[in-house]
Amino acid sequence: MMTFSDWKNYYIENQGHFEWIKKHNIDTITKEEKLILQKSLQEFQKGENSEGKHLIHYAREFGNQDYLDTIILFIKEEQKHALVLGDFMKVNDIPKIKTHWVDSVFRGLRKMAGLENSVTILLTAEVISAIYYKGLYKATNSNSLKMMCNRILIDEEMHINFQTFTLGEFYEKKSTFGKLTNRIFHRTLMTGTTFVVWFGHKKVLKNGGYSFLQFYKEVFEEYNRAVNMIKGNLEIELRLTV
Repeated sequence: MMTFSDWKNYYIENQGHFEWIKKHNIDTITKEEKLILQKSLQEFQKGENSEGKHLIHYAREFGNQDYLDTIILFIKEEQKHALVLGDFMKVNDIPKIKTHWVDSVFRGLRKMAGLENSVTILLTAEVISAIYYKGLYKATNSNSLKMMCNRILIDEEMHINFQTFTLGEFYEKKSTFGKLTNRIFHRTLMTGTTFVVWFGHKKVLKNGGYSFLQFYKEVFEEYNRAVNMIKGNLEIELRLTV
């Protein structure tokens, strides 16, 4: 049976998988592509970059040292995503932003919640990211950015698997009513977030070949995969990117 120790070992072994960036020159994009990507990259780069203080606090209260260690490693991996996106932005003269209202709302929600709700909110963002990076991959002609998207997508899949594993621990202990209200809350949050992200990033997503309906469809396919893992109806995988 999988444990948090297995996840800890996964994140330890998965470190360093962006080292290839040091060996390659990041390419530059055209002015036309920059107009399409800039605002969206700024917002996602900001969203990936978090110290995770409140999540670490809740993880410490959870009382499992392996889980706490894993959360710290997970946060470092997210920060690495922000770092590589930041490197790409720097080469292409795209400034970082200090704040964005969507990121502030999500951070505020995580601060107000306990561990379960914090992970639920985090999972929502991970599901959206998994589809967004597919769109970003198709929207750019930059080989460097495409390579980054590919690596991040593999990580995001495993992040979703990790968060569902955690939520599964809570799900097993819930009453039937508790399970129902939890699913209603998460589906409502997922739906609202899908609309917000579409309207905030539709320029990139449309350039990547997505209509709203296709974006919505793929988001909820990934969401349903996550729900089935939480319920134990689908096996959770551990797969290294290296």
